Amino acid sequence: MKEELKNIADVFYVRILSPASRIDIMWVNKVFKELGIKDESIEKIAELNAPLSREVWYYSFIKAQEEGKLDAYLNRIVEITGFQESERIKKDLEALRLAYKNGVFKKNLFKIAVLVSGRGTNLQAIIDAIEEGKIEGKIVGVISNRKKAYALERAKKKGIPTYYLPARKGESREEYDKRLDEIISSLNPDLIVLAGFLRILSPWFVRKYKGRIINIHPALLPSFAGLYGEHVHRAVIEYGCKVSGCTVHFVDEKVDHGPIIVQKCVEVKDDDTPETLAARILEKEHESLVEAIKLISEDRIKVEGRRVIRIS
Repeated sequence: MKEELKNIADVFYVRILSPASRIDIMWVNKVFKELGIKDESIEKIAELNAPLSREVWYYSFIKAQEEGKLDAYLNRIVEITGFQESERIKKDLEALRLAYKNGVFKKNLFKIAVLVSGRGTNLQAIIDAIEEGKIEGKIVGVISNRKKAYALERAKKKGIPTYYLPARKGESREEYDKRLDEIISSLNPDLIVLAGFLRILSPWFVRKYKGRIINIHPALLPSFAGLYGEHVHRAVIEYGCKVSGCTVHFVDEKVDHGPIIVQKCVEVKDDDTPETLAARILEKEHESLVEAIKLISEDRIKVEGRRVIRIS
């Protein structure tokens, strides 16, 4: 996202170079304090009353973006410099999930599509997190391969569009996924969440949405990959594991294999059954999935090889 930020910063830097401009390092420091953005570097430069260089100006945009307040910062800049919607930075704004409408910069909500097959408790955790303001996003559609999946009812109660997409007899995974893609393309989500979706996505689909699909697995990957539901917990207990948990990971072309975003652990107790272990892990699933979506929606992770690194 740094190139997009630089392009937007450059558009306004030309405007603040005017001798009559009221924007200088003192102004940036004042606005940062008013917006609740604390930054020692900006404060120290302001104490020196140093010139507002292009590099410092660019840095202020990066910091505002990291704090989730780029829209507010831009609106304060526009109060002084003015601005007319420009095709030059329209794509940059879209990449940063911002829009300029009616003279105001606003955040575009992070759009999520959720694929389900069962009860939908993880879906409910996402719905609750959005309603509580933990995720600044919107679920644009819930898709299920099972007509009686209770997850669809959960979505309908909240007015979320639902789609039932059963597999056809003799249909290949790729053929199914191309029909699934017709729905996904119309929704245009920023992220696709597999929340108990009991189908393996085809390589074709995964390649098309590379880096935009995540899955929740009820074990600590790479252990017990390929298993699901009660089968996982039974295998964990029979193997004699002392800890288990859940994993949220990016989806790649191998089953339960992509880079790991979040993992949480629970103790495996001596008297555990698959049902009791599953119940405790499910609580961690809800926490982990919300945490992962929040990190992704705020652009607070980067992937280096198999490592998912958090950006503070």
